[in-house]
Parts: sequence; structure tokens; C-alpha cells
Amino acid sequence: MADTRDTLFRQWTMLQKLPRHPQNMATQAMVAYLRDEGFTVTSRTVERDLAKLSTIFGYTSEEDGRSQLWFWPHKFKTIDIPGLDPSTALAFSLAEKHLSQLLPPATLELLGPYFQRAAEVLDTSHATPLGPWRDKVRVIGVGPKLQPAKIDESIQTTLYQALLNSTRVELVYEARAQEAPRTYEFSPLALVSRQGVLYLVGPFWDYGNVVQIALHRVHSVQPTSKSVHIPGGFNIDTYIEKQAGFSYPTGSGHIGLVLIFSGGAGTHLEERPLSEDQITVHLEDDRLQIQATVLDTDDLAWWILGFGPNVEVLKPAVLRKKVAEITSDTAAIYSRHQDI
Repeated sequence: MADTRDTLFRQWTMLQKLPRHPQNMATQAMVAYLRDEGFTVTSRTVERDLAKLSTIFGYTSEEDGRSQLWFWPHKFKTIDIPGLDPSTALAFSLAEKHLSQLLPPATLELLGPYFQRAAEVLDTSHATPLGPWRDKVRVIGVGPKLQPAKIDESIQTTLYQALLNSTRVELVYEARAQEAPRTYEFSPLALVSRQGVLYLVGPFWDYGNVVQIALHRVHSVQPTSKSVHIPGGFNIDTYIEKQAGFSYPTGSGHIGLVLIFSGGAGTHLEERPLSEDQITVHLEDDRLQIQATVLDTDDLAWWILGFGPNVEVLKPAVLRKKVAEITSDTAAIYSRHQDI
């Protein structure tokens, strides 16, 4: 009985470890993995199990010299143990609707089998209250829906693998301000999705600062065996939240922001404050004064300008002047083309 149980555990461990195409796993790599997991196995046993289980579960292999490389087909359906219950299936369905606006097609395709299985579970659950929920829930964004940037799938896979393995890559990258692509050695330390664009964060070569690499601007990539370089103290949460790495700080640090909203434009800030120290004052004519300590960033100015004439910056004076100049320049453009 114990031998049967051990065999079952070993085989299930193998099935879980097999990657999905285009990734693969050689027989010898599987042997090493199983031994690390505490199983006593021989190469012949693993070869026999892999061949036998492939006829049952449907994964496949290809030869590479003297090695046999094993993998699940790219769009192979997921195996649910335990089975996917309707509540979990609904969570996957909602995640699909939300992620479809954030991630490029190549990334969504990796999750396709899980979304497909969730849809199958919900399609057979119409007798339960959860079945119709997919037809009752929607996820929408702000502003026009932009088309996702196109990312080469092989490039994306190589970069993800380097991120997971903590190894450097050599890539040909074309930054927005560059006239031509350039070659860099890059250490991927973190992956960030921002407004539908995927970025890798990390340093070039052994530099002490990190940069942001947009995946859709990578022309080509080659993996290396070199471990990543991690600048001292780097933490992705600190970089995003405290250093405002994706909000583009102006260098002024934290500022005492005072805004006056009209026309009901700022009422949502009573429910979702700008900061923990926010002070809200209701003025005459249904105007609203908001005072908060925030980090001065380009994002902050763009956000304020989005309210148009329904907001006025009182403080700080530098930001008030900046917004006034942008507003004046915009008005001048429209005044020159009134006949259009």
C-alpha cells in the first residue's frame, strides 16, 4: 500500500512540474527535481513513468539530441484536483474581464486554459445562483479604451524566465527618445503592469540606479547565465510607493497641496482621500476645499488638469503657476484655430 501511495505522489509531482510549451523539461532534469523532493528514483523509472502518463494525460515530448524534452501542449486544458467549484470559477471569470484591459494578448493566452475551464464550470452551473453572474458583471476603465501594445511572445517568455531565474539578459531596446535601438545588459528585478503596459524594472549592467523597460519596445533578447545585479536596498514596493518610480517625481518632494473644486468635481475625494492628513472644507456655492500632503509628481499635475475649469490650485505657488501656464498655452492653441 505504501509503495502504491509513494508512486502516486511521485507521479503527481511529475505532472505538476511539467511546463507548458514553449517551455520544456528534460528527463534528467526531472530526475534531479524528484531527488531534490525526496524521491528515490532512477532515470529508467522516470522515463517509464513519463512515457506511460503521457498516454493518459496527453502531454508530449520531442527529441533534442540524446535528450527527451517533455511539455504540456500550449492550449492544454487544466486538470482540477480538487475540482474547480463555481465560486472559484466566478473569481477566474471576473479576473479575465479585468485583466483583458491590463495585459497584452500574449500574457492572457498563458492564462487561457484556466479561463476556459472556469467558463465550462459556470456554463454547467446555471442551476445555481452563480451561473448567470457572468452576464451581470462588467469591468470598465477610465477614458478611451486603448489597444494593447504588441509584444513578441518569444521575447516575453525569455524575459519572464530570466525574471523567475534571477539571471541577466542582453537585449536590444529602443527607448522612446532614442533615434535607434541600442544593446544593453539588463537585470530584470520586477514586473509591473501600468495602464495596460508591461514594464520590467532593473538596472543596466552594474549601475546603481534602476530603469523601466517597456516590453513592447524590446526588439530582441538573449538569456545569459549571469546572476542579476541588485542595487543596494532595492525593493519594488518602495520604488513604486515611496519613491513614486512610476509617477515621475519632480524632485520637489512632498508638498502641501490645497485645491478648490467646483461643480461637484472633488466630492469623490471625501470617500477616497488624497492622503491620511487630508482636510476637507465645504465652502459657499457648493465648492470644496481639499488640503493634503502629497508627493509632487508629473502625474499629480496631469490629474489636476483633467478636472479642467472645475479645480483651482491655491498652493503651492510653483504648482499653481505650472498649471496656469499649461492652461494658458492650451487656450492660446484653441484661439488660433477657432475656424476649424
